[in-house]
Amino acid sequence: MAAILVLDDDEDVRDFISMTLTRAGHEVALAENGDEGMAAVRRRTDPPFDLIISDVFMPGTDGIEFLSGLRREFPDVPVIAVTGGFTGVAQPYADSMEAFGAVQSLLKPFSPTDLLSAVDTVLGGASGG
Repeated sequence: MAAILVLDDDEDVRDFISMTLTRAGHEVALAENGDEGMAAVRRRTDPPFDLIISDVFMPGTDGIEFLSGLRREFPDVPVIAVTGGFTGVAQPYADSMEAFGAVQSLLKPFSPTDLLSAVDTVLGGASGG
């Protein structure tokens, strides 16, 4: 079981990711934006989150700003970037997250299988519970 923080301003997306990960046996914490996400990461240092899944576009501190700050304070926490809704433009934004240190990206909409596969890859096959 991994401790995973999910950042997304869309409640439906947060619920979908949380339900998928919880059913796979993970502990999930939720945040609506980068500011809430950074506060959650700072609160949980022992043990830290095993993985963060972050949307790119959020109000306030967006995913790129969040990831940039995360890398300064917590350089070793892996991040999966998720983005969507900008057909034809989404991949470059996901690529930008990878340039800032995200280890993988997912384009919305994605299936539970896609999500768990990405988590498995990042965590080294530990997602199955």
